[in-house]
Amino acid sequence: MADNIFVTVNIKFGRNNQVVKMEKGTSFQNKSGIFTAEKDGMTISMNNYQMQVFEAVANNFKENNTDEIILSKKDIDIAVQKYSAGQLGKDLGEFLKGNYKIKNPKAFKDENKISAYVTNGRPSTSAVLSFKYDNQTDNVKPSQQSQETGSVFFNNSNIIVDKPFRYTLKNGETLMSLAKEYELDTYQIIAANPQLKEGVDYKVRYRKNNLAIMNCFLKEGTTITIPARYSVKKGSVKNFNDLCKITGLSRGYIEDMLAIIEVNPKHPGKPDLRTYNDGYGMPTIGYGHTGKVNGKPLSLKNRINITETDALQLLADDLLKHEAMVMAYLGKENYEKAPASVKSAIVDVAYNKGIWDGFLNPYHNQSTKNIKSDLKKGDYAAVLYDTKRMNTPNRGLRRRNVYRFISGLTDLTPSKRDDAIKKMNGYYLTVLKSLKGAEYKYLKNAWENAKAGKTTGYRIQIAQKDR
Repeated sequence: MADNIFVTVNIKFGRNNQVVKMEKGTSFQNKSGIFTAEKDGMTISMNNYQMQVFEAVANNFKENNTDEIILSKKDIDIAVQKYSAGQLGKDLGEFLKGNYKIKNPKAFKDENKISAYVTNGRPSTSAVLSFKYDNQTDNVKPSQQSQETGSVFFNNSNIIVDKPFRYTLKNGETLMSLAKEYELDTYQIIAANPQLKEGVDYKVRYRKNNLAIMNCFLKEGTTITIPARYSVKKGSVKNFNDLCKITGLSRGYIEDMLAIIEVNPKHPGKPDLRTYNDGYGMPTIGYGHTGKVNGKPLSLKNRINITETDALQLLADDLLKHEAMVMAYLGKENYEKAPASVKSAIVDVAYNKGIWDGFLNPYHNQSTKNIKSDLKKGDYAAVLYDTKRMNTPNRGLRRRNVYRFISGLTDLTPSKRDDAIKKMNGYYLTVLKSLKGAEYKYLKNAWENAKAGKTTGYRIQIAQKDR
């Protein structure tokens, strides 16, 4: 065993601590997230039963016949082989104590991955555990990584890529429930499965209240593809520069977005570090994050606290996932050719409303259907104009539409910028008339700055009382 390819890891389980070794590139995933062996000293938190499964996999191959717990790539390879022989579930189960059992063991040879549901019959004390490894090293060239992920944005060494895989629907599962489980947009799943037909396999109904409803007609036993998923390694986002490098979005856009995001009135434009109600009953935290935190859904009953670094990490994950969502709709090639500020404007539409309501809802987003053709033609001024939402009833969203447009002008040539401003002027005046006080002043100043060529972002911290 070459020591330089292994790192020491501290595992906390129950009231115990255990130092183990993991080969660089190996990963363990539980409810708390994905832990990839990168350097000495990292800590993994587990339950007792999870530690038993970890030890079972690590015992597949005894490195140098030592009694140490050492998880290597070979251990995972042997586990895949045991699955092929129908022995994986039995092998893991032999290490479990109490009433715990192994259900649904799976192996993905092409992904160097195994997973299993470890349960005692109570969902709150059960979990899906998975082990995998990545053969790529930090020396892989961007062009090589680009072939793996399909996008030049997703080749950063701090981005974790879960490859696409085939999935067979169980009783009661739908496209919506799978999208929620894997933190995807339903459009991404549909885009990855061209065999699915609208009206036959699913149906989308649009409402004027910005809520699209989907009915799924897929039956139990139907096999579909779950598309690639992207997340950011924990601890890799410490500031805005890290955020920009990982997402490929402009710092101007990110700062602009945070300046108008709805947050706690005590610190406008700053992340809310405790779970809060977004005004519509949705538990939210950080910079408008509504998904899971450490693998668990947010709750207004059991509110949690996070740090500012945690908030940036969640934002990086959210932006990355929405870029993937946008690429599924617009196509990677056309999206990647666009200037950074224009990409940012497109992502903001998806970040704010998703694909079905952000781009496809005919009640208030007819103009966004043009984005796909405008992007293909390279008419980025038209793309920016099309990111506005027609007939959006919410005053704050209309204001955000104009601010998004202004921020997106940054990378346009002066002539294209002037043409876009002239085209957007009517919409701007309509929005301006609906505002008063500080809101009116802020928007007017931002628009005048844009007309004067000051399009590096509006950077306005609007106080909640002014909204």
